[in-house]
Amino acid sequence: GFEARTEFGNMWHCCEETHAGDFEYAWGYQLKRYVEDLLRQYPMQREQVNHWYQICKTMFPIYVEYWAEHDDVKNRKPVLQEQVFDVPYPLPSGRVVRLRGKWDSVDLVGKGIWLQENKTKSGINEGVLRKQMNCDLQTLFYMIALQEAIKNGSF
Repeated sequence: GFEARTEFGNMWHCCEETHAGDFEYAWGYQLKRYVEDLLRQYPMQREQVNHWYQICKTMFPIYVEYWAEHDDVKNRKPVLQEQVFDVPYPLPSGRVVRLRGKWDSVDLVGKGIWLQENKTKSGINEGVLRKQMNCDLQTLFYMIALQEAIKNGSF
C-alpha cells in the first residue's frame, strides 16, 4: 500500500529536483503529476495520498522562501544538479569498486565546493542532524565519490 514516509520524501524530492533545474517555478505542476500517478496506483488510499500532497504543496514554498534568505544559497553557483555518477574507487586491498548514485546538487559557494543532499524529516533538530551526518552512509559515499571525481578529473 501507500507508504506515507517514502512517498512524502518522493514528493518533496520531485519539488526539489524541478525547482533546482531550469523550471524552478514548475515544481507544483510536477508534484501534481507525481501525485496523480500515486492516486491511480493507490485508489483505496486517495485520502492519505491527498493529505500528504497538501502538506508538501503547502510546505515547499515556505521552505524555498526560508532558504532564499541564506547567504550560502544566495551566493551559490550550481555546478551539477541531479547528476548521475559512476566513480571507480580503489580499496586498500587494491580492488576497485564503483560508487554509483545521483548527486542532488553540487554547488560552488565562495571558494568551496558544497554537496547538497536532500532528506526529509518529521522533525528538525540541528544538533541531531549534525551527529547523524557522521553516520549517514549514503551521504558519505556521495562525498567520497565527489572527491574521487575531482581527483580523477571527471568532475
